[in-house]
Amino acid sequence: MDLNALKTFIDVVRAGSFSGAARRTGMPRSSVSLRIRNLESSLGVRLFKRSTRAFALTAEGQDLYQRSEGALASLVDTLADLKQVEPSHAGEIRMTLPADFPAKIVAPAISEFCAAYPKVRIDVVPTNAVLDLVSENVDVALRIGAANPQDAVVRAALDMELGFYASADYMRRHGAPASIARATRLIGPRQPELRRLFEQCLDGGVLPQFHVTVDSFTFIRELVLLGQGIGLLPGSLCRTALASGALVKAFPVSASVRLQLTYPSRADISSKVRVFAEILARHLKAAVA
Repeated sequence: MDLNALKTFIDVVRAGSFSGAARRTGMPRSSVSLRIRNLESSLGVRLFKRSTRAFALTAEGQDLYQRSEGALASLVDTLADLKQVEPSHAGEIRMTLPADFPAKIVAPAISEFCAAYPKVRIDVVPTNAVLDLVSENVDVALRIGAANPQDAVVRAALDMELGFYASADYMRRHGAPASIARATRLIGPRQPELRRLFEQCLDGGVLPQFHVTVDSFTFIRELVLLGQGIGLLPGSLCRTALASGALVKAFPVSASVRLQLTYPSRADISSKVRVFAEILARHLKAAVA
């Protein structure tokens, strides 16, 4: 049996379509289809129910997928450990990261990888949404305080301290509220996991509703600098403004949130994704050294 054809079969099932597998592997769709036809011919069975509207495995295809996925993934993983990614390798790596994450940290990692593996495409998706690794075809994700699937590899990347900040002008005009629970003009992100994290640090355990909600710490900081309220912000984003006196810390309470590097389990990860994740992890570690 052609192992490349079997691997392509597994790629098609995971991607949910022939076109999706072609995009992920960097192969032409016609080559993907040819490999599947050759595999079906060698086995003497149909593996997919083909129609213009539906994509589904036959009973034989389902049986082959369940029996071969783990064994082939283990073999591919072993071979990848014995041989690093070749510069000629192609395909795509899809990465998600928080919308405001500093480009000066991630861009050098991408640049280093692309210089070594110029045929691999990188698709960077800035988003604060927690995308499913499998259904959204995400290879590497940087996430803030989010739950991760049990079958994923999770590595601590950065720890960020969050606090409530206001402009000096706002504090002069309105004064400091007696407590966060009594604040009326809070500005913060939409992510519920960040709200829950901060509520654990409050005596009352309840964070008031935000007056302005926006999924961008940079946007929140600009609103705070304009005197529009008290914003929930990473301390690292406020250092310059704190030093100049433009911002002050509105409350003494703070919370630490962990940025995590997440990617598929060792059994599922491709060699190029493993190398990219290692390069990214190294750059993240250097950023906090």
